[in-house]
Amino acid sequence: MGVPRYLVTTADERTWKFDRPMLFLGEWCRLYDRKQMWNGVDAIVASIFGAKDKKKNAEYIHTLYSEILSETVEQLNKYHHTNHGLRYWTILLGHWLQRYLDMMFNRYFTMKQALEEHKITGTTVFDPTDYSLATSDSLSFIWACNDDVWNNVLYSRIIKYMDCNNIELNSIPIKNEGYFKSELNSVKTNSVKTKQLLKIISHFIFRGMSKANDAFIINSYLPKWQEIKLQLALGQCPQLWQNSPLNATSIDIEVRRKFIISSESHAGFERCVRDLLPDIIPACYLEGYAELNKQVESLPWPTKPRFIFTSNNFDTDEIFKAWTGLKVESGVPYFTGQHGNNYGTHYFFGNYIRPERSQADKFFTWGWTDGSVKTIPAFIFKLANQPRVTKSDGGLLLIELCAPHLLHLDDAYHEFGIYQEEQFRFVEALPEKIKKELTVRLHSGWRNMRWSDEKRWSDRIPLVHVETGEAPIQKLFAKSRLVVHSYDSTGILEGLSSNIPTLCFWNGGLDHLLTSAKPYYELLRGAGILADSPEHAALLTAKYWDNINGWWGSDHVQSARRLFCEQYAVIDRHPVKTLKRLLTADTL
Repeated sequence: MGVPRYLVTTADERTWKFDRPMLFLGEWCRLYDRKQMWNGVDAIVASIFGAKDKKKNAEYIHTLYSEILSETVEQLNKYHHTNHGLRYWTILLGHWLQRYLDMMFNRYFTMKQALEEHKITGTTVFDPTDYSLATSDSLSFIWACNDDVWNNVLYSRIIKYMDCNNIELNSIPIKNEGYFKSELNSVKTNSVKTKQLLKIISHFIFRGMSKANDAFIINSYLPKWQEIKLQLALGQCPQLWQNSPLNATSIDIEVRRKFIISSESHAGFERCVRDLLPDIIPACYLEGYAELNKQVESLPWPTKPRFIFTSNNFDTDEIFKAWTGLKVESGVPYFTGQHGNNYGTHYFFGNYIRPERSQADKFFTWGWTDGSVKTIPAFIFKLANQPRVTKSDGGLLLIELCAPHLLHLDDAYHEFGIYQEEQFRFVEALPEKIKKELTVRLHSGWRNMRWSDEKRWSDRIPLVHVETGEAPIQKLFAKSRLVVHSYDSTGILEGLSSNIPTLCFWNGGLDHLLTSAKPYYELLRGAGILADSPEHAALLTAKYWDNINGWWGSDHVQSARRLFCEQYAVIDRHPVKTLKRLLTADTL
């Protein structure tokens, strides 16, 4: 086991011990902009967990999800004196439960592996006496998974659960931190302001013209004017629906002590994940559930909608989900649309029964089907009649991902480090004349993470032009002759369907894909659109640079692009007519 070490579980330096050898549980402990604090200290990073068994772990969690969902539903109905079915509760909290299980699997076995591989003498924990791991809702839970104090308290619970009596737990107080509070930085673009204005206009002018049996369409992903035209085509006054924020509810420890998921017949992780669920389940599903239902009852939405359709609100919009669950139980058809890429292609999206698919009466894709009668091929809603242009003599645009939330089965932070290094390798491999025309476009959410994206780029490649996510992506496209996507993204589907010269590369090749999707990605590889490595992507960029139109317009490339798009990125020239037909089939 080597040198005895003091365990550090988060980046909060109040819990570090600089006077003795330390073990950082993961790279997330070592923030880039705090390098001066950890560089040179006697510390090592624990080995990553789960990298070799991703599919096996995913299959295990999928099975466990079904078991714990049923157990949780039974106890919630008993606690709230309700009789809602499994479908209602899955719509309401299915996404949260999936994330909870993924996160707990990662935390539990990361800790277990570290304790098995190292001799741990002690660790510093924040006093959890007056701190609750519960968050107000499922969105706050996502952000809590990134928080140092929240994770430290969770890790301390796991350590105690593992009965590690030989590890000294040094407790320090938490001041004014009774629970996790989310504070996000947001950048509002002109398009966002326009959408808000449209919603305000709709609220004051058209709200009184809605009917009880209107189709309820919210955040369809259609451009707003197309969504308005769709509602007119359905014979109803257009509404751009919205709801009020979820009312805050205090966490009540006594309430949570009365909510129990039985774990007596289980051991290890399966017992731990059941025992901690009552402590972590968001307040809106427990002590705030009555208040949630009051907000639902006060909604001015249609009382007997013809159908419900969204491509967005099915995940973290608690009010929408609670309202939809009730309407579904009364027989209202519930339709959902594809939210970005990975659906129908990614193994983990195909292996998991995601609530927006499993609980919908119809799920509209961007073109693909899996043989299910509920999976309906449609088109990319976001691009309905929206032209996109590039400049044949423009620059090079590299589209970046931002650091992930720490709620995955595997060590996503470690994998993002690999991703970042590949971005640097791509740029460093470019010829100087192209590098001078490069714009690195950071993801708009990078400021809410702690990766220090802008500083990393400045330190590694000082002269690179970094756009920090404020500029509208359409304007960047219009100034570029070639767009490079550094991950398997929604942008690739949109770029290919819009016939924008596109190049892409990512770590892991085609390993993450479903067997059915691989031949279509092989088409992209064969056409020189998908590169095998950062260096290969740089080589292809240099090869195409002086004749982008010649390469992109060739029969070979266009044939591959069309075949791929016919499967995963369909463009419809009559989106309103098509979507009306799909939505109203069997509902007339």
